[in-house]
Amino acid sequence: MAASAVVSLLLVIFLVNYGEAILCHRCMSSMGGCGDHVVWRMYPWRDCGSSFCVKVIEKVPGEEPRYIRECEHILLKSTRHRLRMPVLRRHGYCVPARKNDPHNPLDTTDSRFTYCFCNDWNGCNSAVAKKISLTSMGLLTAVAYAILRNFFT
Repeated sequence: MAASAVVSLLLVIFLVNYGEAILCHRCMSSMGGCGDHVVWRMYPWRDCGSSFCVKVIEKVPGEEPRYIRECEHILLKSTRHRLRMPVLRRHGYCVPARKNDPHNPLDTTDSRFTYCFCNDWNGCNSAVAKKISLTSMGLLTAVAYAILRNFFT
């Protein structure tokens, strides 16, 4: 009985941790296959924990747009992105970067950079969802408990 309770508890802990993470593409457009569309075979998903997947689009006049796909918490380590990243970060939002210009405080956005945020499915910054619903987790726990209870009795 105690062993089945421990196994059930471990199963629940595994499923809760499994449901919190999101996997994102991590690449730059200077690398082949990481332009407007990502060649997913070249850039496998990386674990981003519970942060957002971010796609940064830099529009340079006379050139093709540059893309950066990365985890939000990694981009926030860079001062360049930390100062430009919009304060409002929600799933599905693509917003222009902040312009921190002390000489022109009324000009608040920089339209050369666009930050797109997502966190609903793996690889959304480019698919199979990694999140597991609470109902599925409860059902799996009940099934595991029933099987293990019969196994250990």
